[in-house]
Amino acid sequence: VMFVGEAPGRDEDIQGIPFVGQAGQLMDSAMQQAGIPRKMVFIANTLKCRPPDNRDPSPEEIENCKLFLAAQIALIKPKIICPLGRFGLQQLVKKDLKISEVHGRPIRKSGIIFFPMYHPAAALHQGGLRETIKNDFKKLAKVLKREGLL
Repeated sequence: VMFVGEAPGRDEDIQGIPFVGQAGQLMDSAMQQAGIPRKMVFIANTLKCRPPDNRDPSPEEIENCKLFLAAQIALIKPKIICPLGRFGLQQLVKKDLKISEVHGRPIRKSGIIFFPMYHPAAALHQGGLRETIKNDFKKLAKVLKREGLL
């Protein structure tokens, strides 16, 4: 399983490890509650560098990092990719999809199951998304079991 976030945050930039800040703690908790061990997932980001002032990635930045993400996917060969938030979703699945409409539902494309989810950082700004994110991780666990991966 491969999770694809947006870009490193402040804590991730300092430590050089993805999802170690508050969003990562929320993700770890949701994975644990769903019975998904963190050791079975690989975490990448759409951007490899932190945008200034924590702004959204620009189209040019996404384009510049596209080959690095493609190389990670080719190397890891995940059976399931979970785009976290709109940037990963639109880059990996389809440009005009909205995370609010497709989160928590598997999408098959090119022999890979894509399982879009809200980015855990969204729940830090919109508390109501915490339950949605937890439920999506539970749905992901069911997909993993169905595919014989859990």
